[in-house]
Amino acid sequence: MQDVKGWTVEQLVYVSRSVRSVSSAIGMSDILAEARPNNARDGITGCLTAIDGRFVQVVEGEADKLDDLINRLLRDERHTELRVLERRTVSARAFPQWDMLSPVLVTAEIDDLRSLLRDDSGGRLDDFIGPLQTALARQSEVLHETRTLSESHRPQASNDDEAERTA
Repeated sequence: MQDVKGWTVEQLVYVSRSVRSVSSAIGMSDILAEARPNNARDGITGCLTAIDGRFVQVVEGEADKLDDLINRLLRDERHTELRVLERRTVSARAFPQWDMLSPVLVTAEIDDLRSLLRDDSGGRLDDFIGPLQTALARQSEVLHETRTLSESHRPQASNDDEAERTA
């Protein structure tokens, strides 16, 4: 894929073992806070989750930026046993609007990812992307519904209120 600036976009999935107990976005908040500005700067998008003490991350971006990221991750003391399961050139990003996302997973998605992590083959990129995109779509839908409900219950300013503000 030719990205906005004409660069080829690659995508990879890696797994690693966390050195501390991490099982949610809240537990990964320090990682996300650091990753987001770095990824935005480097044109990297992706999705990170933690399951059973292991990180699973899909990242996408320019090849040399992904190389730099992997080298930084290999030196990161928050995890060990980093293993890239698959890397490929893609025609479109799976997470184009997210410099780093960590979705809330439901049991079925966790079970799907657990199964991939147990499998010695490690799974393929699309096997990991599917449950992560499903979680993201569900979260986006809930967020949209929440915003819609919030906006529909917002009190309307009366003419008297408007007159007071302009007086």
